[in-house]
Amino acid sequence: DAAERASGTMYLRDKIAHAEASGKHGSQNPVYVELNITIVKLVRAADVQDRLACTAILRALIDIDMLEDTQKTRITSQVKTLISGNNVTVCSEAVDIFGKLVQKKWAVIMSSVESEVSRCLEWLASDRSEVRRITALRFIEVLCVGAPTSLYSYIPKILTSLSQPVRDHRLEMRIAAASTLGACLDLVPMQDQTTRNPWLNYLFEELDRVHKFGTVEGFHAALLICQELVLHGGMYMQS
Repeated sequence: DAAERASGTMYLRDKIAHAEASGKHGSQNPVYVELNITIVKLVRAADVQDRLACTAILRALIDIDMLEDTQKTRITSQVKTLISGNNVTVCSEAVDIFGKLVQKKWAVIMSSVESEVSRCLEWLASDRSEVRRITALRFIEVLCVGAPTSLYSYIPKILTSLSQPVRDHRLEMRIAAASTLGACLDLVPMQDQTTRNPWLNYLFEELDRVHKFGTVEGFHAALLICQELVLHGGMYMQS
């Protein structure tokens, strides 16, 4: 379970730190070699628990300060592979790891942020997989927090892409879409009304539109959008 994975991550961090102290750094350190072999076996495993174990190993590795660029590139690729999976728990863990890498400003990560946003938008627009769509929502939310400058220009496209998931028949999808909406609105300062108001106008119109569907999902979507407008709209809602 999650507690055991967290415990395993802590154990691996200690093991890696001890290996670093031995004096042999980089990808040739026997511990790194062993862990990478294990990751390669687990990252595409059919068993969900194996892939979750892979996320625990990756969490331990990313906290090491002396990783070489080749190791960072390999880890980034492995995290992306997990994000593209078919299990929502594994994908969520991998998205969280990607977010931590964004915070660390790894060059290989920062250079791929825009392509990952494009992939998320593609999943939201055309992918029938529930897992990929909810992963895309969580991924965008993480990137809004960690890489706001890179996300800024994509906000109009993201807002329109939320129209369907915010009224999806699955409650989890609707909640995730609303959370992503709030993260997007957080990117623009309240004072920047020139940018904010067109977005807020669109959302207010969207609120009215989904309400007219007359379904439980539509009513809930309207409430979720209204909640985000109240939380992030400032004086707009009062006017």
